[in-house]
Amino acid sequence: MTKIFSLDGKTALVTGASRGLGRAMALALAGCGAHVVVNGRNLAGIETTRAAIIAAGGTAMAIAFDTTDNVAADAAIDRIESELGHLDILVNNAGYGNGKTASGETNAEWNEIIEVDLNACFRLAKRASIGMIRRGWGRIINISSINAHIAREANASYCAAKAGLEGLTRALAVEWGPMGVTVNAIAPGYMMTPDNMDTPLRADPKHREHFAERTALKRWGQADELDGAVVYLASNASAYCTGHVLIVDGGMSVKI
Repeated sequence: MTKIFSLDGKTALVTGASRGLGRAMALALAGCGAHVVVNGRNLAGIETTRAAIIAAGGTAMAIAFDTTDNVAADAAIDRIESELGHLDILVNNAGYGNGKTASGETNAEWNEIIEVDLNACFRLAKRASIGMIRRGWGRIINISSINAHIAREANASYCAAKAGLEGLTRALAVEWGPMGVTVNAIAPGYMMTPDNMDTPLRADPKHREHFAERTALKRWGQADELDGAVVYLASNASAYCTGHVLIVDGGMSVKI
């Protein structure tokens, strides 16, 4: 680890960190010196991530809350600032899609995805920014998706929410940049995570091969292949980078 990527003395909150990309990013940040607060709705899941960080020599605490619960989310950041002194890095990772077509999705189902994948990210970023602006340093990293750029069927609300999240990233970057807070996003492609592999669509070998063939690298990504991106955006290595969407998709978005 070189000094420019060091996160020593920083506190990071990673939402949706019980498994998959969230767990991998939490481990990566801890490996570079951050004290990581791992979040998820299920305490047992985030305790597993916390234990993995500690076993690897890092430091972490676990706070279970639903990111769509405003009161619980605010209370969690209050606790972080009270017990740890500061929150320097927020990774808005919690989110999901429902696999519904636009024609078949109800208004309630649409609203649920927008609430989790966009609205909750805005509220957490807004709350976290208060302390970051006061201290003149902060990193907010929103986890978007390649589906904000290229769409597939039966994913309308997810595509819309992630596209909105990227617009929000740019708006917050412009607003908070003068106060020392950078806001960026990562747009992963199709990654080998439990959530992806558990869906009927991707459990079918033909569909798995289809998505692999759509990439320039001819394969799915692994969860830890976001490690470099999240550490870069969380550290001083990205000091002059804000409002950017870093696409990590194996070349899917550039392949004809």
